Amino acid sequence: MKTDMNRRAFLTGTAATGALAALGLAGCAAGETAAPVAAEGTSAEGASAEGGSYLSPGSYTVSEERDYDVVVVGAGGAGMSAAIRAAELGMSVVLLESHPQTGGTTIFTEGLFALNSPIQKENGKNPADLGYDIFTMAMDFHHWYANGGLFRKYCDQSGENIQWLMDQGIEFSGTGTMCANEYNTWHQYVYSEGKLSGQNYVDQLTAAVSANGAEIMLNTKAIDIVMDGDTAVAIVAEGEDGCVQFNAAKGIILATGGYSDSPELMAEFGKNPDRVDPMGAGGREGFGINAARQAGGTLAPSPGCMVFYGGCIPGISYGTHLYCASAFQPYFWINQDCERFVNEYYAERNFSFSGNAQSMQDRVISIVTQAQMDNMHENGGTFGCGEYIHAGEPLTDLWDEFNAQKDGGNEAVHGPLDTLDDLAAELNLDPDALKASVEKYNGYCAAGVDEDFNKDAQYLFALEEGPYYAFELKAGIFTTVGGMKVNNQAQVLTEEGTPIPHLYAVGCDAGGLYGDSYDVSICEGSCQGFAVFTGKLAAETIVEQA
Repeated sequence: MKTDMNRRAFLTGTAATGALAALGLAGCAAGETAAPVAAEGTSAEGASAEGGSYLSPGSYTVSEERDYDVVVVGAGGAGMSAAIRAAELGMSVVLLESHPQTGGTTIFTEGLFALNSPIQKENGKNPADLGYDIFTMAMDFHHWYANGGLFRKYCDQSGENIQWLMDQGIEFSGTGTMCANEYNTWHQYVYSEGKLSGQNYVDQLTAAVSANGAEIMLNTKAIDIVMDGDTAVAIVAEGEDGCVQFNAAKGIILATGGYSDSPELMAEFGKNPDRVDPMGAGGREGFGINAARQAGGTLAPSPGCMVFYGGCIPGISYGTHLYCASAFQPYFWINQDCERFVNEYYAERNFSFSGNAQSMQDRVISIVTQAQMDNMHENGGTFGCGEYIHAGEPLTDLWDEFNAQKDGGNEAVHGPLDTLDDLAAELNLDPDALKASVEKYNGYCAAGVDEDFNKDAQYLFALEEGPYYAFELKAGIFTTVGGMKVNNQAQVLTEEGTPIPHLYAVGCDAGGLYGDSYDVSICEGSCQGFAVFTGKLAAETIVEQA
């Protein structure tokens, strides 16, 4: 099951659409047996993965060809930024999106990173030399595994990119901070109550795509890339009109959002798909990365990281009251051995680090008492949940959501359980180890000193008498970031470092932004800022190369 940020089952249809097909989906019509067809002088056979295709689209027949200057695959923040800029620069553009609406997982974001923007200059909250300081801190954070030249360019252009977005009709509420960051580099969208946090941003980007003359094709799933020698020349996509070959005279921009929904790529890149739960709109099966590899591209030295947002219960939506109570409070977390493994305050202090720690365990269990549940219901949590829930806001839906999950058979939700022995029996834990761990932790709470992980005394909440509630957590990820090795113009590179003509990877399909973790404590919203930056950069490079 996938986790999303929807409190009202908003994207049920979207998630279903995104899950319809994984890479390797056979062609455009049931029972189709025709061999792959490409334009004269092109080939549907690309680079191979251990003797096979990275894409394996199966048999398909192209019903028609359409000609454009630029073909953009994926209508998230990166793809829409690329389409807007390319059309603004006078090119004919088609934007292909597999879902029935634009936005992808960008619809769940709350803002983006930038330095020296007009908004920051107006509010005067940051020093003038912040750009160099942030760049150095971020690169040190990533141990310089990130692409220094690309990251420097990103920082330098980020402020003007905010102005560009504003010129396109994007509205920001101001700047803020997250995860104890002292700098106001997080540019927050205008948020409307009752909508997903990024809905206004996506709507405004979509309007800008159309206003600049780019064509949007929804329900159109890219299945293959066509090469003419070493040059990328077309994308084949399946839609309402069958299989259409979209020819790109000047460039193809891959903006498909990474590989969060591909267990195969997760495993290939050294992640454990069994311990993570991706949120979002679904459909991020790695087409962009595999298409680029099919074309002869190489992976970045570090294929990227998972952008954790902390723990989550599979099947529980981010931003719900039950999510906030079970996974985002600084109470008591244990692993499969009934041992604490992290300072639970990191749910707020740095949720990315919290997710890192949780992903390294075989099991993670959050335990709270009846009194703590009742207090959150009446008085709210110690921590909130983004724009959806603020600290101290009563979790009025908590019991309704809990009961719905219990009644629905969610095996990650447990309670009420009268004793710790009962809890251990239901969750198949060692009862003596559990009771010893609770006794040790309660001693820290009484003394006001956490001798294991130095959790601040104000967050040491004892587990007193039952009943108890337990929640089995996975590590939730917003997205994966990284993939293809690109140069400082967003061009996909071969293993020899040569740009593949006409081929670009942007946003989460491009490597070079991160090392092994999201830099949320320094550059909040850096993934979304990078999406805008690389999307624009690819479009501008295409014009320069034409």
